Amino acid sequence: MVTKPKKIAKILIVDDEPDITHLFENFLDDLGYQISTATVPEDAIELFEKEDFDVAVLDINMLRISGLKLLEQFKQTNPELIVIMVSAIQDTDIVVKCIQHGAYDYLAKPIIDLNQLQIRITRGLSEKRIRSENIALRKELKRHTDYLDIEAHSPIMQRILEKISTVADYNTTVLLTGESGTGKEVAARLIHSQSRNVKGSFIPINCGSIPGTLLESTLFGHEKGSFTGANERKNGVFEESHNGTIFLDEITETTPEFQIGLLRVLETSAIRRVGGTAEIKLNLRVVAATNQNIAELVKQGRFREDLYFRLNVFNIEIPPLRDRKEDLPTIIEYHLKRLSEAMGKNVASIDPRAFQILNGYDWPGNIRELVNVLENAMIMCKGDSIGAGDIPSHLNQGGATLNLTNTDDQIETYGYAKEEFEKLYFQALLQHADQNISKASQAAGISRQHLHLKLKKLGIQN
Repeated sequence: MVTKPKKIAKILIVDDEPDITHLFENFLDDLGYQISTATVPEDAIELFEKEDFDVAVLDINMLRISGLKLLEQFKQTNPELIVIMVSAIQDTDIVVKCIQHGAYDYLAKPIIDLNQLQIRITRGLSEKRIRSENIALRKELKRHTDYLDIEAHSPIMQRILEKISTVADYNTTVLLTGESGTGKEVAARLIHSQSRNVKGSFIPINCGSIPGTLLESTLFGHEKGSFTGANERKNGVFEESHNGTIFLDEITETTPEFQIGLLRVLETSAIRRVGGTAEIKLNLRVVAATNQNIAELVKQGRFREDLYFRLNVFNIEIPPLRDRKEDLPTIIEYHLKRLSEAMGKNVASIDPRAFQILNGYDWPGNIRELVNVLENAMIMCKGDSIGAGDIPSHLNQGGATLNLTNTDDQIETYGYAKEEFEKLYFQALLQHADQNISKASQAAGISRQHLHLKLKKLGIQN
C-alpha cells in the first residue's frame, strides 16, 4: 500500500500526451503532492522559471525541445532537482545519457504500475533530504572545528589531532582534560565529526550548570509521577543522544548518586528512567571533560574511582594556549573573520606591535580569553587592522616580554634572546602581510631570498 508523503513536495510533469499528464497528475495529487503539468516544453520552461520544484517527471521524446534538453537546462538552474525520465523507446544509450546529465531515474512506458513512479519519487526526495542534512552538518562541524583542524602548526597540537583521529572511529569512552578555555568541547565535536556516529546528534551538557537534583532527570529522563511535578513521562538526554555523541563537561561537578548511575550506563549501554524499571538499550558515545585534576580528586574521595577508570579509557589532554603559541596566528585569523561577520565590521588583520603583545601574554584563560580580547579590540578598532592601542591595557602592563630563563631558572644567552625576538618579529610580520612573502619582505626592508632563509632557519611555516 502506498502512503501519502508526510510533507508536500512540488512536482512538475512534462509530457506531450495529455492523457499521460492527467494520469500522473491524478495519481500523485491523491497522494498529497502539489502538481503542475505542461504538454508543451516551452510552457514547462516558463513554469520552471516561476516556481521552485522538488521533482520533475519528463518525457524524453517531444517535438521542438526534447526531454533531454529540458533535463540539462533544469539541472543547470537547480542541481538539487530530482528528475525522473520516461520514454516508450527502449534505448540503453539514451538511458545512459540521461543519467550522465543528472537524471535520478528512468521509467519505461507504458507504466503499468504507477506505484513504481511513487517509489522513485519517494526515494529521490529521501536522498535529497539526506544530502541537505549532510551539507548542513558539515557546515556546522566546520563552524566548530575550523581552528582545531589540520592547519594547527604546533607539534603538540599535531599530536593531539593524531590522537583524535585514532580514537574517533571506535566507540570508546574518551576523557578530555586540560585548563578551562582550551577548547575541550571543540575537540569533542571533532571526535564526533570523524566517528561512525557522525549522522547522529552531538549534545553537550555542562554538568556544573545543572543542580544535582535535576541532573539525573535531565540525562536519564523520568516516568510520570516519579517525583513532584513529574506530570508526564519525559525522555532524557541519553535517549536523545541514541546513535550519536553526548559530551559531559565538568564531569567532576556531579554528585555521587549521579556518578553511580553514569557508571551503570557505561557498563551496560543502557539507562533506566528516574522512577522506572525498564532497561532502555542505547548506542551512543560518551565524551567527558574536566579542568580539574581528576586523579587527585579520586585520591581525596571526591570522585568515584571505578567511574574514573571507566571514563579514562582514552585520555586526551588539551594543552594550554601558552604552550602552542605557533597556532596563535591561525586562531586569531579565524576569529577575526568570524567576529567581523558577526559584528558587521571588516577587520581582517592585526598589526605587528599588537600581535607582539598578544604573543607575549600567557593567556591564563586560554582560547576563551583570547576570543574575549579580540572582540573587545574589534569594538575599539576604527580601521581595518587591530593596533596596539586597541588591545586591553592589562595585557601590556610593562610591555610584551620574552621568556629568557631556562629550566634551571638561569638567564639565557644573548643568542637565544635574539632568536626568540626574531621568531616573534617574523611571525608578526607575516601576519601583517597576510602571509604574502613579497609584501612582508618590502615591509621589513630585506630581500625575498633573505626572508625565506630566515623563516626556514627559525622553523616558521608559510
